[in-house]
Amino acid sequence: MPVASERQHKCDVCGKGEGDNVTIKHCGGCKSRYFCGTSCQRKDWPSHKEECLTKSAEAAAAEGKKWYDRYRKCKDGTQHFGELELITWGGRDPLFGEETGWGNCLLSESADLKRKYKGEFKSDDAQMYRYWPQGFRWTCCGLCGDQRLGCDHHGTGPDPCQCDFCHMGKALPDSIFKKDKVERRGLKLSRGPDKRSFDPAKGVIADVMRTFLGLTE
Repeated sequence: MPVASERQHKCDVCGKGEGDNVTIKHCGGCKSRYFCGTSCQRKDWPSHKEECLTKSAEAAAAEGKKWYDRYRKCKDGTQHFGELELITWGGRDPLFGEETGWGNCLLSESADLKRKYKGEFKSDDAQMYRYWPQGFRWTCCGLCGDQRLGCDHHGTGPDPCQCDFCHMGKALPDSIFKKDKVERRGLKLSRGPDKRSFDPAKGVIADVMRTFLGLTE
């Protein structure tokens, strides 16, 4: 639980004040709620979440930051460097063949999703993303907003790409690069490889694992 102690405040959950073995700290996001420890902070989160995230986004905007900066970091250590864009066009899911519409959902459900966005969420992208992250895409790599494993930019990013193909020193095959996916549409993406990423050891492991999983390309 980050940031400094505020002696004039009490814990908003249990009511404890500053004293022996108790240090009151405010929420590092919205800075409007106070807690005596992580246990009380976790208990308060279900009712505090929406207010906290909204105030955090407003504060970030006032500082010239983007609401989605908090979602840039990926599990492989890379970071998305593009924009998180709401998908407002339709297409067809390449895996299941279903037609998709606004928000990258089934066409039959897109009208309801759009009404929810404009009505309940008041066209707030941050709230929409928390509800339906797959309705967004990262413009730096053409991946859906709910894919957080890594930014597979294949050489256009500030840091080395960590995808299997770049580790193997191979460009993306046509079966992947030319696939018509809604989240890639209209973007000028690289097929790699990122020369900074070539790693013989990681490349061998990637090749073996892809073969084992039946991912021949």
